[in-house]
Amino acid sequence: MILFQNMTEADFTAFKEFLLEDYAQDLARNYRQPIDEARANSANQINRLLEQGVATPSHHLFNLVVSDEPTQPRVGYLWVEVDEQKKRCFIYDIYLEATYRGRGYGTQTLQLLETKMREQNIAYIGLHVFAHNTAARELYSKLGYQVAGVNMQKWLAD
Repeated sequence: MILFQNMTEADFTAFKEFLLEDYAQDLARNYRQPIDEARANSANQINRLLEQGVATPSHHLFNLVVSDEPTQPRVGYLWVEVDEQKKRCFIYDIYLEATYRGRGYGTQTLQLLETKMREQNIAYIGLHVFAHNTAARELYSKLGYQVAGVNMQKWLAD
């Protein structure tokens, strides 16, 4: 079973290092940005959003931990922002280590998040998913997430 464990400063340092490069790779892949430009854009966005690290107001950073294994391994990360006034939660990042995918931990993570948000009277959860991430899109769809908008593009040159 998945548990949310608040990130420590040390956890955040490792998460941010991972996130900066992971998001840069997505930007480069999906928007055909040169990798140096994608890395700069990734850093600008993440540093702006998480300007106070784990203490950034309304942002919650969790390690995803498996509680029913003896070592309680960290299997991934979850970063959400909760806006209590708008009654909305936004998932900025959900990540499972490759060796832990396909075991239901993504489903458990989203179900636990839904439970916690209902307890806080949050009306809905939003997220963005890149088009190439078919496994994530299928999971979100299976759990009742609906497309709220579609961005499209056509590349005119390679």
